[in-house]
Amino acid sequence: LNNIGATCYMNSTLQSLSNTNELTEYFLKEYKLNESNNEKKMSNEYYKLIKNLWDKDKNNKPFSPNEFKEVLSELNPLFKGIAANDSKDLVNFLLQRIHSELNIIKNEYNPNNIDFNNSIPDQLNRNKILQNFLIEYKVNYNSIISKLFYGIFETQSKCFGCQNIKYNFQVFNFIEFPLEKVNQYCFNTGKRNYFNFIQNSNVNPDIDIYECFEYYSNIEIMSGDNQMYCNICNKNMDSYYGTVLYSLPKILIINLNRGRNAVYQCNVNFTEQLDLFTYISNKSGNYLYELYAIICHIGPSSNSGHFVAYCKNRMDKMWYLYNDGIVSKCKSYYDYKGKMPYILFYKEK
Repeated sequence: LNNIGATCYMNSTLQSLSNTNELTEYFLKEYKLNESNNEKKMSNEYYKLIKNLWDKDKNNKPFSPNEFKEVLSELNPLFKGIAANDSKDLVNFLLQRIHSELNIIKNEYNPNNIDFNNSIPDQLNRNKILQNFLIEYKVNYNSIISKLFYGIFETQSKCFGCQNIKYNFQVFNFIEFPLEKVNQYCFNTGKRNYFNFIQNSNVNPDIDIYECFEYYSNIEIMSGDNQMYCNICNKNMDSYYGTVLYSLPKILIINLNRGRNAVYQCNVNFTEQLDLFTYISNKSGNYLYELYAIICHIGPSSNSGHFVAYCKNRMDKMWYLYNDGIVSKCKSYYDYKGKMPYILFYKEK
């Protein structure tokens, strides 16, 4: 994909999604193009781009995704012009937009209302809320995007005063780990030696990908300005608050957030195989994953740097570096070393 004006963020995102085999197979074999349907503008352009990328008659010549960029800019002003943008924002927009265009809501079923502030903090209350949520989810989320990329996370908050527990379930299409906060969590919990760190303060400590999931699942005490409102006590109260992954999607996207302008630089150690059994509450779901794409950031900030993608080709299963109009073969995914990994794409095994 040729760079048509600071579009490396777009090219690396599109190459990563393109090598998502189930998604590409859907657009190549099942999607029906209807140019007159303005309600599917983004899906239509994505279909045409995928057809171009995997057209065997193109003789491996790069092409310029001008039409895709034009529609993208029309639908979201964030991507107008030739200003540098963020791959994370594009991934999020594309997944949400294509899902909304292709989603089929089966009917107008409305589940019975359940009181999320039930004063009985027991497992039965949680199960009622979960059952209600899952019924509603099956009705309202029915697209190729939701089938591949959507997971469910659960939040719980427990009031210090009345001990009431609030349960809530929500969908997600990627997980974001703020790396600076992850490292601070590791210092606070004794996983990092602060005195060793300050002796080498010019380099931020490495982070392990499993430490990111530990941080995500950490239980916090919400106090002071962060108190949570309790409907039983009728006022803001100190509370425990925690998040847990209930179920994971077939395609797991992880954003290694380095803060504004990608200023927080550190190495993140991750493996080609990922076992998340410890970090999900629904043990009957999938939890083993395999890496197939990495978006890396090169440079001092997202406004002045460069995005490239390392992807495991969906056809020959070999790793390639996708650097705008130049594609080169890699020895393995480990060729990314020396660049800052920014977004990881895993598929269930």
